[in-house]
Amino acid sequence: MEYLKKKGVRLFILTVGIFIMQNPIRGVGQRLGIAIIPPRIAEFMGAQPMTRVGRPFVVLATISNPNKQIVTLNVELVPIEHIHIIDANRKISLSPGEEITIKWKLVADKPLYKDLQLKIKQGEAVIAAAQLPVRFLPAMQRIKEPYIPEPKIPVDNNKKLLIGAHYFPGWEPDHPQFWDQELKHPERTPALGFYDQGNPEVADWETKWAVEHGVDFFIYCWYRAKEGSPVVQNLGSALESRLNSRFKNNMKFAIMWENQNKGNAGVANEADLMNNLLPFWINNYFKRADYLKIDNKPVLFIYRPEFLVEDNLGSIEKVHEAFDKMKQACKAAGFDGLWILGEYRGHDIKHFELMKELGLDYVFEYCWYIGNSPSPQQAIDSQLEQIHETQKLSVLPQVVTVSQGWSGWQDEGSIWAIPPIEYETLLRRVKSFVDSLPKNTLSSRMLLLDNWNEWSEGHYLAPCTEYGFGYLDAIRRVFLNNYAKHVDLIPEDIGRPNYESGYRKWLEEQRKK
Repeated sequence: MEYLKKKGVRLFILTVGIFIMQNPIRGVGQRLGIAIIPPRIAEFMGAQPMTRVGRPFVVLATISNPNKQIVTLNVELVPIEHIHIIDANRKISLSPGEEITIKWKLVADKPLYKDLQLKIKQGEAVIAAAQLPVRFLPAMQRIKEPYIPEPKIPVDNNKKLLIGAHYFPGWEPDHPQFWDQELKHPERTPALGFYDQGNPEVADWETKWAVEHGVDFFIYCWYRAKEGSPVVQNLGSALESRLNSRFKNNMKFAIMWENQNKGNAGVANEADLMNNLLPFWINNYFKRADYLKIDNKPVLFIYRPEFLVEDNLGSIEKVHEAFDKMKQACKAAGFDGLWILGEYRGHDIKHFELMKELGLDYVFEYCWYIGNSPSPQQAIDSQLEQIHETQKLSVLPQVVTVSQGWSGWQDEGSIWAIPPIEYETLLRRVKSFVDSLPKNTLSSRMLLLDNWNEWSEGHYLAPCTEYGFGYLDAIRRVFLNNYAKHVDLIPEDIGRPNYESGYRKWLEEQRKK
């Protein structure tokens, strides 16, 4: 039996991983004549997001006694077929206010994804419970590598579509609260754990996984901190780490200007746009070999372009003039112009007309809204209907986006997700639609995926506990004609450390409060 004790204080074991979903069954003890308050399960988590068949998966449960007397408890992990649990059942005694952390090792003999059940009993009565999703990937021997292996980019001369994925850059050490939703949804735990996006190794893993599965570029949400002055970014560490990463030349990137925070994220006036913002983009991004350019034109995505009218430049005509000047400035910098795409996911014909009057080249969607918490099939059907409706109503051509799911940041409103098998079906149907669009347009040359990593909002494609590499494998099957058997590496396969030091430090501080 392995356990750690510390009396009178909360003991937190720092680890990558998965938090508790607690479901105490109250009142049982009283009915049996046992006058106790159910013990508190402070944490129930794994020491890694996932592992492989034949390797140990370490599980930790931190349990405290809120009673004023000693309690004796039976702590059990419910058996799961094909998983061997060492010392699954433990008997513990806790003094008043005492807290202990119990450690188990699990080993699986076949690949699987299961919910591990923790039960705390007094006698035969279950007085507290929790569950933890666990994933075991197919077995493979660990590899000795000095660094992450170079991406193995599939050779596919017949690949016609550029595949891009929207990218949310919110996983910074100084914004640890962004991970809070993952504590409620441990099934979403990334294969990198609760990582620090500012580490270039994180960018290299993401590049490797993306290009090995057919994703050609990321579209980074790009936030300006303040208008009317030299450019300073918010949430810029993910893009910065990508620009400094070892594998940066293996895939392209673009930016989506987040023009939604009025008074801060946009521009103060045209001079601010032309003298501060655009030169920053040209010199720091557009001129890079790894920035996405089509027909020698950088591709710029804008979220809420309509806000440029009232909040920034004053009129539709002035916005149009500004966009024309931006294109001319790009020509002066050596390009053949600039593609400007505006985000809109609605179906108001007047809004489409406004976007054309602004001088945008294309309309695109960041994600699709689908109400009433639909089933996967309903979510597929709704997206296809909305894509066709946009094609019918829009006076601008569209670049199509495909969404995987949605929950909102607080599990509010409509909540839904399309599992990988059904997601592959959606991709094939959308690919067929895109292939039918006019040739030599961005509409038929590019497809966008929502979303690489917006974990807390419930839309994500990067590998995670629940589906492993399922979404990426679906993308690879649809868009790479030479799809073949391949190995998806995770950090522990090559002995790399975890990437979540900032978040772990914050958690430690939270536990001390």
